[in-house]
Amino acid sequence: MLPEEVVAILLADAVHYRTSLRSVASDFFAQNPHLEYMKPFVRYVSLRVARNYILLDKALEWLGYGPPSHSRKWMLARVLAYEAMFGKVKRSRLDKLAPKAGVKAEDVLKLRDVRPRDLVKGVGGLDRLSVLYSFPRWMLEELLEARVPDLPKLLDALNQDPTRWIRVAPGVDRDRLKRSLEEQGVVIEWDRDLPDVAMIVEGASNATRTREYREGLYVLQDKASALVSHVASPEGRVATDVTAGGAVKATHMAWLGARYVVAGDVKASRLREALRNRDRLHVGHLLDAVAADGRAPPLRRADVVLVDPPCTDIGRLQYEPEIKMWLTRGDLKFYRRLQARLLQAAVEAAPPGAVIVYSVCTITRSETVWVLRRVLENRQDVELVRPEPVLGEEPPQARGSQRLYPHVHRTQGFFIAKMVKL
Repeated sequence: MLPEEVVAILLADAVHYRTSLRSVASDFFAQNPHLEYMKPFVRYVSLRVARNYILLDKALEWLGYGPPSHSRKWMLARVLAYEAMFGKVKRSRLDKLAPKAGVKAEDVLKLRDVRPRDLVKGVGGLDRLSVLYSFPRWMLEELLEARVPDLPKLLDALNQDPTRWIRVAPGVDRDRLKRSLEEQGVVIEWDRDLPDVAMIVEGASNATRTREYREGLYVLQDKASALVSHVASPEGRVATDVTAGGAVKATHMAWLGARYVVAGDVKASRLREALRNRDRLHVGHLLDAVAADGRAPPLRRADVVLVDPPCTDIGRLQYEPEIKMWLTRGDLKFYRRLQARLLQAAVEAAPPGAVIVYSVCTITRSETVWVLRRVLENRQDVELVRPEPVLGEEPPQARGSQRLYPHVHRTQGFFIAKMVKL
């Protein structure tokens, strides 16, 4: 099996099962350990094919092939088109793979002289952006409605590798940590906004292999995600994350001085991850992970409530570009209804005086402003307050909240709002 075929298999399976490339790749290489040597190539090419899939479809259609699909055969055709347009394609390998992809090697070689802008001649507006940046048109319409600044720059940033960040435990000697990490091949730069956050300048692939990581002195966490716990201000309070997942934000609240933290999630697999993170980060005396449905959260004694519900993850496309290939507008509508239900349940269950922080790693209006307005309109006992510290921009449709963007803040796309139960 050639590496291009592995890429096609993983991409097709990720779309079919609507899951991450990382997950299907992990399963594939666990079952095929003799192919481990392919990992670097497979990771690199699969991410770039996912980021450019609509453009590659357009190129194949320009050659006379189609219609596009997410089958393994068509995925392989996309891989070959990518290699012809952006990489190096060997004729000998192309001759072996082209028949399996249902294309002719001679046709694919024609793409070596084709540039992206050649494929959008005579095409304008959102259709042009859709092809050039490989975003479904409906997604562009949602981002346009959200009034995102410099939309093309955002799309370009979402198609690049992300800036990586770490969150450091309290009491760690910053200078000593920086020197030690540099000796292990990881170069960091301390953030100017958040005192416990640093940007990885070099060596991100080594960041989970250091002594300090194993000792639980830091965790990988995006700066925008880390901002959420700072906004929550949990010091000296009882905090609950009702949709905790792996408890990344919950452990952060423990590090920020929370008196006690409850990390709740409805899925057992996430709770197991939460327990692993809790133990590695040495906050077992402060944090409990519990099985709980966020639609009926136990919040009678909570002073701080964090609601970070499932979303379309459009703000995370730098990490998981394959999401673009299977996400639909129907998914967006499902998520916004779920988010509204979870936030409404948190507001109802929280005691008077509780702080409620709503955050999502997406920037569509449907999942941010719409959800917030719906809850605020239905509840007279909750008030939107300024989410200090403010590092992002205030969306024009939701005064008092903030959004962060990869092309402006070098973070995930993120939305954060803070409320107080009256």
